[in-house]
Amino acid sequence: MKAQVEEAFNPLGSNELYKEQFIKYFLDKGMRRKNINELWMNAYKMNIISIGVKPIVSDEKPLEILGHVTVFKLVGREDE
Repeated sequence: MKAQVEEAFNPLGSNELYKEQFIKYFLDKGMRRKNINELWMNAYKMNIISIGVKPIVSDEKPLEILGHVTVFKLVGREDE
C-alpha cells in the first residue's frame, strides 16, 4: 500500500499533495472514488500519510482567507 500511495506523489516530485490531486491521480488510473477514499483513509491509519489543512489566500490581500484545502503529506519524507 505504501508504494501505491507514494506513486501519486512522484509525478509532481513533491511530498505534499492536495486531496483533490491525490483523488484525480487515481481516478485517471481507473480507480473508483470509493476505493480511493478507502486507500487514503487506510494510508492515514497506517501512518503513511498525514492530513492537514492549508488556507487559500487572496493574492491582492494576503491576510484575506478565501477558503481551505486538505493536504496529504508523506510521513517521514517531509524534509526531503
